[in-house]
Amino acid sequence: MDSRSINLRGFAGNAGKNIMQGIGGFVFGNERSESKEDSYVERFLDRISNGTIPDDRRSAMTELQSLVAESRSAQMSFGAMGFPVLLNVLKEDREDVELVRGALETFVSALTPIETAQGPKTEVQPASVNSDLLSRETENISLLLSLLSEEDFYVRYYTIQLLTALLTNSLKRLQEAILLIPRGITVLMDMLMDRKVIRNEALLLLTYLTRDAEEIQKIVVFEGAFEKIFSIIREEGYSDGGGVVHVK
Repeated sequence: MDSRSINLRGFAGNAGKNIMQGIGGFVFGNERSESKEDSYVERFLDRISNGTIPDDRRSAMTELQSLVAESRSAQMSFGAMGFPVLLNVLKEDREDVELVRGALETFVSALTPIETAQGPKTEVQPASVNSDLLSRETENISLLLSLLSEEDFYVRYYTIQLLTALLTNSLKRLQEAILLIPRGITVLMDMLMDRKVIRNEALLLLTYLTRDAEEIQKIVVFEGAFEKIFSIIREEGYSDGGGVVHVK
């Protein structure tokens, strides 16, 4: 069955949408359940899922990413409807690098908190809810790790950013998933040999991933972490190397 022929409403599932709308009603109030952002998010997702013109699918992805980055309501709507659609893009559209980049950027935006002057400080963040949704299935983490072997720099870069965003809100779940995935730690360790920008992001990710996780610490040491880290320190000029060298 062609992945692009999947109908958005059926693919997202009414049950999942109802659950998320229930969460959204609790967080934002029932008046947001049929907001303008909901309509836009659904429209963009439909173009991405069912579109047949590559440029239109890419354009819809760009517009969706921009909306999700700016609106908490759009973040919640995306969580209700968008995860299956964009995960399918990551699985089935690897040859369309621009579309995959856009999907990863949109996920990062969906997991990045948007601060507002309104609402109580204890208000649930849509970004936290979305992090919980994405990290719930080990298969999703495995899919993200597989993207780190892609040749495109930005695909690898946005994937590391997405994993870091997940780590912020779902550390324990991410640690558990990484341990269950064959070569999960090894794949992340390999990023220390990547270009400097990705290497630095991967080092920070591994630093936080190994905290209070003895089993992960053992694997990292076995994979030659000290040798790789000392190599980075030498490359950066030892104590003059700035923030990356001083990461604890």
